[in-house]
Amino acid sequence: MKKVLALILGLSMMLGIAACAKKVEVPSKSDVKKAAAEEFDMEFKVDSEDVSDDEKEAEWVLISKDGSLEVTVTWNAKKPDEFEFDSEEHPEATETETEVTTEETDATTEATTEATTEATTEASGSETGATAAPNPTGAKYVNFDEMNFYVNGKKYTLGKTTLQDLIDDGVPFKDGELDDAKNNLKSKYQSAPIKLKIADGWNVSVYVFNDTDAGKPMNECYVNEIYVSALSSSKESQNVLTFDFPFETLTVEDLKANSGEPTEKPYHNEDDPKFVADYLEYTKQSTKFMNRNRYKFEFYNSKLSTFYMTYIP
Repeated sequence: MKKVLALILGLSMMLGIAACAKKVEVPSKSDVKKAAAEEFDMEFKVDSEDVSDDEKEAEWVLISKDGSLEVTVTWNAKKPDEFEFDSEEHPEATETETEVTTEETDATTEATTEATTEATTEASGSETGATAAPNPTGAKYVNFDEMNFYVNGKKYTLGKTTLQDLIDDGVPFKDGELDDAKNNLKSKYQSAPIKLKIADGWNVSVYVFNDTDAGKPMNECYVNEIYVSALSSSKESQNVLTFDFPFETLTVEDLKANSGEPTEKPYHNEDDPKFVADYLEYTKQSTKFMNRNRYKFEFYNSKLSTFYMTYIP
């Protein structure tokens, strides 16, 4: 892992012209990709949602087109002319991609291989418990009545669990992530990402939301979003964080069979046969705010790699 700083192209010039007169805006995805490409001398795909222009902090997850490098890029309005990069190498990516290409050239072999692999994986998961998600309610994978996640087997629910609940239960956070836990969060604001320490290859963050009419300490606010990125093919198998669906073995077909067709138009892209993407998003309109609750599943090469679960009342 390494951390480096790079100048945002063109942004410093803008700030020089109107340092005090204009509001600092969050960089665009193209700015992020360009800076990462220059820093690491390779092309990247951005695996993150768009960030609102009025945010004070932002984070993007990028993966190189050859799959060999995953980079988390962070930005802070206090230092608007800088990016911070946190990179993780995946040297075995080339071998993995070759296997995917081979499978795609033979549909019969692919179907047989996938069926065998899934059966073996499920059997292994049942023995170790590493991929088995607790589901005490028997709820659908997409369940807007209880948007649950589990840490070490204990259930937490978006909109109910507070940050302090997680702290009291000893949920593992990365060093320094709780330094601002008692700071005031503005009314009707969502916090910056608070990173959990789950396992190598797992990038996990929770967010808290203050839906009251006055400021409130962050630790007293409820968790309203969880984000998981597990793009690394060398990620550790873990059973610290689980959901009401089997994250490591879930397929697009399994998701649709359990929870139906997504409410939003699915995204499918196979322009690059080594990096086939499928996005499925289920949403429900919020009742208090003009927002939506959502489950968003992002599959790369048929494997669930990124997941968003968001609650807005």
